[in-house]
Amino acid sequence: MVRTLLAAVLTSCVFGALFGLGSAYRFLSVNAWQLEFETQSYEKLVELVGGRATNPNAKASIEETTHYFGVMDVKATGTHDFFIENVGTEDLILAVDRTTCSCTGIHITPARVSPGRTALCRLEYSAEQAMSGKFSQGGIVRTNDPENREIRLMVEGVFTDPVVAQPSSVNFPRVPATATRTATIRFYGFENEPLQLSAPTWTDREHFDFHWEPAKPNDMDDDGYLSLARSVVEGTITLKPGLPAGSFQERFQVRTNDPKQTTLHFSVSGQIVHGNILISGQGYNRETGIISFGNTVAGRSLSREISIQFSGPTAPAASMQIQAVEPDWLRVELLPPVDIGTIRRLFSLTIEVPEDAPTGSYGFSGDGQQTQITLETNDEIVPVLKLPLQFSVGR
Repeated sequence: MVRTLLAAVLTSCVFGALFGLGSAYRFLSVNAWQLEFETQSYEKLVELVGGRATNPNAKASIEETTHYFGVMDVKATGTHDFFIENVGTEDLILAVDRTTCSCTGIHITPARVSPGRTALCRLEYSAEQAMSGKFSQGGIVRTNDPENREIRLMVEGVFTDPVVAQPSSVNFPRVPATATRTATIRFYGFENEPLQLSAPTWTDREHFDFHWEPAKPNDMDDDGYLSLARSVVEGTITLKPGLPAGSFQERFQVRTNDPKQTTLHFSVSGQIVHGNILISGQGYNRETGIISFGNTVAGRSLSREISIQFSGPTAPAASMQIQAVEPDWLRVELLPPVDIGTIRRLFSLTIEVPEDAPTGSYGFSGDGQQTQITLETNDEIVPVLKLPLQFSVGR
């Protein structure tokens, strides 16, 4: 009797063990994907979700995929929270796949979402390297929901300086020496308090004038983000006769009532021309009045020859001499004039960047210094002629 009982117990244990192993094997075979998720690190989950792993019982639901943040200051940062709910019956796995640029990042909490629970996807965005204008960036979240393998999250809006000048600089192309010209520049404020300007400063009060007054948005503002400005100030710049012939540039500064951007800078440039004086030569730009030498290196000289022609009844009596050379190490030679018929007189000017020229870039700089040659004439309308130069000397 005892032996029979022991044999029965032993047989039951053996069959029970075999049955248990079989059941365990069957469970593992059916649920291998889920156990793999349960035992892997987040990095491994990202790899699995990004590859073959899906689960038809995990269901991702999201109401908002694009957020409009409005207007933000350049260099500012922002965040927005998106919410992904698991409306399925198995765990939903979320992983950041990629973002559209380095200016955005996505953080998911938690990465494994139980049925009926919700994950927070925080999208961070920055305009640290962005220019003023429209901004549209985001990223992609991968899931194990076969019907929503990719969820694209985006933020859109406008990054801008608190105050924007449009255009950022003013140009007067080829203005006759005796003419008056005006131009308009508009200032856009993006803060709640109406924009106000005051205390303008510039150097040449004799030949430039600047006035401003509150304005309203116009059709031009509809092009892009300027239509979002809360206030507009319109400035009028007047160029008066009397400037020397050649290129000019004047810098303006105005104060604003915006504590984030207390001052604004803009420049006014152009060229004064005289119908009886014609300038030509290699590197001379007729539209800007600038003589471009291009690039050279230390130890190698570079030269240009410029022709200046006077025409009209007074041409035979025209005279010219060098008044100033900036910088003074430039080599400039003015050759004797040549008469062409009875109504033209031609002057030739040789300009050389010497071999021992200091290295650097030369042209107009922000401090008002300009590389140029100033010529004095006996012309009543244009007694002074300025020829700006532009070049660089490398090592």
